[in-house]
Amino acid sequence: MMNARENYLAYLNHEPVDWVPCVGVDMYMLGGQREEWENGPLGQIGFDGFGNNWIPTDGANGQPALDPTILPITDVTEWESQLKLPNLDAIDWKAYAEEQLAGVDRSAKVLEYHTWNSIYLRLGHLLGFEEALCSFYEEPEATLALCDRLADYKIALLERVHEYIKPDTFVHYDDVTTSLSLFMSPSIYCEFIKPAHKRINDAAIAMGMIPQIHVCGKCEDIVEDIIEEGSQAWQSAQPMNDLAGIIQRYGDRLSVTGGYDTQGAPGQADASEEITAAEVLRCMDEYGRFGKSYCFMGFKLGFRDPFLIQEAMREGRACIEKLRNS
Repeated sequence: MMNARENYLAYLNHEPVDWVPCVGVDMYMLGGQREEWENGPLGQIGFDGFGNNWIPTDGANGQPALDPTILPITDVTEWESQLKLPNLDAIDWKAYAEEQLAGVDRSAKVLEYHTWNSIYLRLGHLLGFEEALCSFYEEPEATLALCDRLADYKIALLERVHEYIKPDTFVHYDDVTTSLSLFMSPSIYCEFIKPAHKRINDAAIAMGMIPQIHVCGKCEDIVEDIIEEGSQAWQSAQPMNDLAGIIQRYGDRLSVTGGYDTQGAPGQADASEEITAAEVLRCMDEYGRFGKSYCFMGFKLGFRDPFLIQEAMREGRACIEKLRNS
């Protein structure tokens, strides 16, 4: 019988697992919102290292939302003079690592480092949502150069994360889709975003980290591109995608994390214990039946604290056992 670490690594490597692993329970989730140079001061209104202002909101489950009135880059052709990057050397990495690794047992669970706001998301933060999309068509040369520079920054970040934290795997977040389709055509994605993702993933692999990508929404059209970028797993996979079909077709090359219907009734704050348990059970039956390449991830609105999310997942597991034994 594998322990949680061995089982999660088997999942990431598309190998048979002893049980369906669960995000927040069977691994350590590091980084994320605690990267204040990326997301502003934790739980407060404030600026990040790029010059973006962040405001915690109820609509985003307490996570920070971008202040759209402050755009650090007003002209993409002038990005070299207008771009401000976080000073990674000013961060006390030793103290940050000690905080992140407090209570961590590397032999028991996988260390998974999350870094938000990857290439497309940061492009939108810097230029504004509409201008970022227009820049692909109006100023392709400057936009591609800016994407490349943002990849340089992410690689520099990973170098420090690797030196001080040494995670087994990392996840970078780039929500390039809505619940219906991509924000841009697949060809635009492949021209501007995919090369930067590949550079980041290649660098991570060279450092001994397993790369993962976080993309919410319907992104079936770029699953093969995600694989070609070097991502071993795709997180926050939502059920508007044919997840069972994707696991069947690509499960030897891409593992899938998610499945829980966070947008429907099971994802609402007032979802009953029965609705929550039934949805978790559906995920196990539809996606976990393959015995590999699937990891459960899900939460209800209102759970802002990651520790509360973990507790909700534990309760969900208990509900499943109760249903199965009744």
